Amino acid sequence: MTCLDCGNQIEEGRKDRPPIDAKFCLRCRSERRRRTRLKYVWLPQHDAYMRAHYHGGLHQRGRVIKELVRQTGFPRWYIKRQAQRLGLTMHPDRRPWFQVELEVLDRLLVKVSAGTIAKRLKRTETSVVMKIKSLGHTRRVREGYTMRDLELCLGEDHHKIQKWIANCWLRDRLQGTDRHNGNGHDIHRFCEKDIVQFIKCHPQEINLGKVDQVWWLDLFVLKGTTMDWSRH
Repeated sequence: MTCLDCGNQIEEGRKDRPPIDAKFCLRCRSERRRRTRLKYVWLPQHDAYMRAHYHGGLHQRGRVIKELVRQTGFPRWYIKRQAQRLGLTMHPDRRPWFQVELEVLDRLLVKVSAGTIAKRLKRTETSVVMKIKSLGHTRRVREGYTMRDLELCLGEDHHKIQKWIANCWLRDRLQGTDRHNGNGHDIHRFCEKDIVQFIKCHPQEINLGKVDQVWWLDLFVLKGTTMDWSRH
């Protein structure tokens, strides 16, 4: 007799006992018993879905969890545990701020985006945003976004942004200095009003799952205003 699962020969019965008329070998029987005791069965396709979609801000991650709850019937806490196992969760940055970091923050503020500052300081963007708000400063970029800034904010690479520029959808203003991006070309600068105009005219080009959620909220909802967090 062969096992219906693995096809191996089913073991004979114990010594001095007749063979067991079974459908599965000992190994497969043990595995089947283990699986019947599992309350939730997490499959490889669930891992693949999490890796492909569990990114961005809290709203995007919440939508992914809601969709997995609908597909699997698993509770939210169990799905969040799987995200933690895959290394996809966001970790709060509780490191204290040093004076040299505050000086860099003060120097770069309103010149580049919070995402660029976070990368320079090797901190999370949320940590930088919260520090800016606690100091009562604005995050509005006055000198315009660089190409790299816009890549980080919109979650797109420079090839797609260059296509928007070539189609005259997005206006760029060259910096007009001797500095260049390493390829001999002048550095792009994008004003916020031009970015907003592009998004309003071509919303189909924007993938909300890729955009920086904090930046998006500040651009269209908060509009650069600071909030009194002591009231919240």
